[in-house]
Amino acid sequence: MAEYQIPAQEWADETAAARRAGFSLLINLTAVDELGRSDEIRVILTLENPVTRDRADLVTRTPRNDAHLPDVAAVFPGAAWLQRQVHDFFGVTFDGGDNRPLIHHAGGAPLRKDVLLAPRQAKPWPGAVEPGSSEPGRRKLLPPGVEGAR
Repeated sequence: MAEYQIPAQEWADETAAARRAGFSLLINLTAVDELGRSDEIRVILTLENPVTRDRADLVTRTPRNDAHLPDVAAVFPGAAWLQRQVHDFFGVTFDGGDNRPLIHHAGGAPLRKDVLLAPRQAKPWPGAVEPGSSEPGRRKLLPPGVEGAR
């Protein structure tokens, strides 16, 4: 599968060019929060050429504090739903697209790493919050024949 890095301002044009090149089957549109690596949201559009069965990932990045991309639903009508999903879960606005929240929205984009989930805040989380901060547990049993087993 080929991966193409596309500047955000060329997102719609390059998507249309990929369709003209034979990549007419929309497989998926999703996003990845790059918090910790960069201050961006990575958006991935996976397309397939139904004749050759080749796949291509069109990848772009948008700043997390102002996440905007051009709408590509005119090129791939099925992308409208996936764009709404990426908008709802990651807060990426698709200019010219339908950006209404899909489901009950408690505030914040729940798949962004900087959003604290309400259940995590309201109820103590089971187990250690940080690795090594819980009380030591029982010693793990080792199978017979392993050094240190009784």
